[in-house]
Amino acid sequence: MTVNTGTKFTNFSNVQVGSANGGGGFKCGSPVSVTDAATYTVLSYNSGKLHVMPNLTASCTITLPAAEAGLNYKIVYGGAAADAQNWVINTAATDELFKGGLLFADADAGTIAPEVSAVFADFSNDDTLTVTTPSGGTEISLVSDGTSWYVSGIVVSATAPAFS
Repeated sequence: MTVNTGTKFTNFSNVQVGSANGGGGFKCGSPVSVTDAATYTVLSYNSGKLHVMPNLTASCTITLPAAEAGLNYKIVYGGAAADAQNWVINTAATDELFKGGLLFADADAGTIAPEVSAVFADFSNDDTLTVTTPSGGTEISLVSDGTSWYVSGIVVSATAPAFS
């Protein structure tokens, strides 16, 4: 880790605390722009960074790093229209389960407002999260306690996300 210090702020490689004028603030490096590919491996050193998913040409299997206390990621959809592809998010091992849940906004429920419901992991065998054809506004936060992955966020889609 490279540490740069000054009288008014400190940089730790991709994190800056404070500001040049001595005020408060926190910046976490550039977002990770995920490429259009069938697989993507989330890197542990990108913890704390926003991951932007493109409008994919094929479904993408996203593999998280091994659970480690403090690892955290936010994955958002960056496309302009509903994606025709899926995200399949896997933990690194089948005994690293998802806990928590997601808010599902049913994008095709009506023209006035979408129906909203909650989708929860059942804490028994949930090492895969499938997000089917995400749309704008989809964002998923993932935080590890060293054993499991806590998931929260919202999925905007015509199909509810599913844990398995």
